[in-house]
Amino acid sequence: MRTGYILLIVGVIFQSIFLNTNAVNSHESYPILLSEQVENFKDIRETIPASLLNKTLSIGVYEGAPFAFQDEKTKTYKGISIDLWEMIARKNGLSFTYVPVTFEQGLKGISEEKYDLLLGNISDFPRKAGMKFQYTIPFYVAGIGIAYLKESSFRILSDYLISWDFLIVSLILLACLFFQAGSFWIFEHKKNPDYKKSFWRAIGSGLWWSTGIMTNANIDEGETKTFFGRIVAAFWIFGSLLAMNILIASATSVLTVGKMSFEIGDIEDLKRSKNIFCVEGTFGQHYLNDHFIPYKGIASLDTGLKALENRTASVLIYSYPALRYGLLKRQLSDIDLIPSKLGIRYYGMVVHDPSPLLRIINRDILALINTEEMGILEKKYLGERKI
Repeated sequence: MRTGYILLIVGVIFQSIFLNTNAVNSHESYPILLSEQVENFKDIRETIPASLLNKTLSIGVYEGAPFAFQDEKTKTYKGISIDLWEMIARKNGLSFTYVPVTFEQGLKGISEEKYDLLLGNISDFPRKAGMKFQYTIPFYVAGIGIAYLKESSFRILSDYLISWDFLIVSLILLACLFFQAGSFWIFEHKKNPDYKKSFWRAIGSGLWWSTGIMTNANIDEGETKTFFGRIVAAFWIFGSLLAMNILIASATSVLTVGKMSFEIGDIEDLKRSKNIFCVEGTFGQHYLNDHFIPYKGIASLDTGLKALENRTASVLIYSYPALRYGLLKRQLSDIDLIPSKLGIRYYGMVVHDPSPLLRIINRDILALINTEEMGILEKKYLGERKI
């Protein structure tokens, strides 16, 4: 939370400077997150207006886990923004009722003072002309997340053992074994008792001896007696050492490269990843398109998580908090998740402009942002943060 808070403050300073010199005229511009009252945060000690204490506040809820969603059993609202708001409401003695809304309904209702507050999966975005609302201080800052499968050494090696590459190497080695055994029979079958058998039994003796040489076993059967047989044997001894070293090096390389290819440190590592899934219409999709990284577009987060669970996808890109919540809910232990600094979003609440609620909420968010309570709240819905 401390790192997120520092990023929050830096973002606020940048946005304040930027927005003072640039009008909000495109979807790339940032909105005013803290309203025009940021400079007065150091001394906010106002009392709660009677107009708030003597009414039941109407709170619009735009659902989106992990910030606001209904419990499947109790049908009550829960989530990070819900719990945070209820902490603030209890502290200030405010009464309220929740009203489910769509995103558009919520913003329109806030602008028309139909709702006093809008909660949910709300990140910063520009205000359209005619809309009268303001953002509170963001209580959570995050960009896109990258969830990817963790591969065990056993799985990587087993995949290699059933691959075409390993099959080709094995066939070449087997062909060399038969060639060596056949050479032994040609040079040895007239003078060596081990090779005066039928052709195939003699080949078997040659293969048995060759296998012993490769595995450093002490095998007397099939030992050569003739000059040319021993020349072939000498070549095979050196060849077997080379072959075994190649096999060992190949397996080691597969394990090393295989594990590296499934360990993603940042977004750039996606360029060497396969089976990337990304929810359509998100910042992650725009980034992949801009950097010519192949991916499969999907309709929802649930579809992506199922693909990871079924191992049809190796990587899933989506909102970091939503991914953390989804992985926690499904208890997918064989999947790692990393955050990125791309597509940073500031998650907060929305009130009417002007509203006496704004300064009260901002004051209490500032007081809670680095406390143990906020850490417990994050852990409740997002689990332990590994990174």
